[in-house]
Amino acid sequence: MHTPINFELDERFLSLEDTLLAYSHGDFSKKLVISENLDTLDSIMSGINMLGEELEETTIKRDFFNSAFHSITDSLVVIDSSGVIIDFNESFVVLLEHKKEDIAKRNLTDFLKFKSFNKTIQLLNKQQKAIDFESEITNSSGKKIMVECHVSVIDNNKCQSLVKIHDLTYKIQQEAGRIATIIKTQEEERNRVASDLHDSIGQQISALKFYFDSIQKQKDDKLRAQLLKKTEALIDNVSDEIRNICFQLMPRSVEKFGLGQSIRQLADLIQFSTGIKFDVKVNEGNRKLESNVAMSVYRVIQEFVNNSIKHAKCKNLYIDLNINATTLSLNMRDDGIGFNSETLTRRGNGLDNINLRVKYLQGEIEFNSEKNNGVVLNILIPL
Repeated sequence: MHTPINFELDERFLSLEDTLLAYSHGDFSKKLVISENLDTLDSIMSGINMLGEELEETTIKRDFFNSAFHSITDSLVVIDSSGVIIDFNESFVVLLEHKKEDIAKRNLTDFLKFKSFNKTIQLLNKQQKAIDFESEITNSSGKKIMVECHVSVIDNNKCQSLVKIHDLTYKIQQEAGRIATIIKTQEEERNRVASDLHDSIGQQISALKFYFDSIQKQKDDKLRAQLLKKTEALIDNVSDEIRNICFQLMPRSVEKFGLGQSIRQLADLIQFSTGIKFDVKVNEGNRKLESNVAMSVYRVIQEFVNNSIKHAKCKNLYIDLNINATTLSLNMRDDGIGFNSETLTRRGNGLDNINLRVKYLQGEIEFNSEKNNGVVLNILIPL
């Protein structure tokens, strides 16, 4: 049975008052000292200590949540079942370019374009499933911003939902840049093929027409035979040129013989036509590449080789390809004039096309170059 207490005389009562006052100001670090009496007041003080610990933990969690809520770069908006905004973070204010007081208590559909939003929220509260959709936000200046939204229930009793809004502007810009690069690459390829056809095939066909006209007019059998021989040689040359152009456009050997054999054929063809020496090492293991991967890697090699021929003034090219169960590694280098750091980081020189293809394969790429010390390209692609 507890001993009766004189609260007016007990100093612990004063300590209890001080502690409760501290708690009311948000200071939960104060703790009451339990006496040896273990009387009713000690029991109360022990309960107050436990309350302080709970309040301190709750406050830490609340402060942590608030800090995270307002520091996340995506916009976060808490809404009720009607779409009315209950709370929002700083990123939402930045996205809308509105004042906070102009956002609070407004309906999210005042800013977010979504015709059946209210019905969607009601359905969400019933089915308890998250919803993803794309829409557009209109900010204070009337600018429309494409966004990606994720809506999920956070409080069943109050029918409150959390809307995460991700600004797609950067993603759209990146996609536009990729599309522009693809279009540029296609146009450059078309122009190259047109130039090859005009400058090489076109001129040789004109020469063939001249030879045929001369053969028809020539009455001397000996000269006629010489013209026929020249015409035959020119036809063979035109055939080789067309085959080379077709090989550049669509190397059938990649699909028919595999990546390694196609690389060797490319090296032999270019070494024969330019005199540049190739050192090709291929270890394909037992892994069969998907056709899109093999073709993309071949195009990367082709781009690097063409770039070295066009810009590097190199005498030697080295290609080292290794394929295992999980990764494809590709090392290429030339002994040409190389790049300085400014030229390497500048757009062009075929590096955009190589970067685009490697990113498409979710690979990693590294360029190294110094003036007069050639270029080294290392690529690692997960399979």
